[in-house]
Amino acid sequence: MSERRPSWRARVGAMVLALFAGACDRSQQPPPQPPAAVTPPSSVPVADSRIRVAVTVDDLPSHGDLPPGATRLQLHERMLSVFAEHGVQAYGFINGARAADGADQTASLAAWAAAGQPLGNHTFSHPRMAEIGLQAYLGEIDRNADVLRPLVPDERVWRVFRYPYLFEGTDAATTKAVREHLAAERYRIAEVTIDFFDWAYNGPFARCSALHDDAAIAALRDHYVRHAVAMLRWSDATARGIWGRPVSHILLLHVGGFGAEMIDPLLDAYERENVEWITLDDAMADPIYADVPVADGITQGTLLDLMIDVRKAPHPPVHVQPERLLASICAAPGADTRPKP
Repeated sequence: MSERRPSWRARVGAMVLALFAGACDRSQQPPPQPPAAVTPPSSVPVADSRIRVAVTVDDLPSHGDLPPGATRLQLHERMLSVFAEHGVQAYGFINGARAADGADQTASLAAWAAAGQPLGNHTFSHPRMAEIGLQAYLGEIDRNADVLRPLVPDERVWRVFRYPYLFEGTDAATTKAVREHLAAERYRIAEVTIDFFDWAYNGPFARCSALHDDAAIAALRDHYVRHAVAMLRWSDATARGIWGRPVSHILLLHVGGFGAEMIDPLLDAYERENVEWITLDDAMADPIYADVPVADGITQGTLLDLMIDVRKAPHPPVHVQPERLLASICAAPGADTRPKP
């Protein structure tokens, strides 16, 4: 049987990805700093070049399309194994409705709990607040608690909340109402400072895998790491500019097919960038997470996005996320491949 050649769409997409990755890598570099004056070592303040990062993983036990032949449990086991190798605490945020989808999903959550990794609340079914309304949204939070209790006996662990889509409110009033409900239920809120849209790679990876398009997959791998590093650098430079010091970052990941495929290269790349892995508790002790802005309209995005949008904080040139580009990779003509976070 002859080897299947990549489609012209996939080949063009791979070329565009490679070009985008190179441009992104160059454009997101922090501006070069002037050389420091030569002074006696005892009087030189040591700049903290470390980047302290806590890892969080959303949408357990299932997110996005699976590559051919893979199971949800295999993805979880892969990610958990790599986290253990790197000494990373990864806080998983679950949607209880997805746990009822089948034995594969149930086993995936059990594996996470058995590995000793903490789990938190991401609402029961990952809804959009604007579509279901405030009261139904608050009910989603409470309903998911019933799923978490038997999985994580220590309620101090599972009473940590992550907003689906990083969407905190349709206006100032709903944003404040949700925060008040979370406070009354003794939740802490896990904001995000590093988001490189890792979820947007899962669809093209599954499609390219089904086509056996090795060239496109290689381009996806390269682009994933380059973009992840670019966003790490952008987030760290932005945070230092806003708060005038290094801060404790919170990285957003998802438990998807490509995320599991790339978790080891991702952690390796971040470690080469002088990342120090910390726990989510350590990160949330940073005072920046005690002062989260509320927008006059929709409150959505990372903490850095909110600081820029609401408080007009200074920042390097705004990053470009690749979801529209990735939607075209290995796509059949006329197919609706719009990415869904």
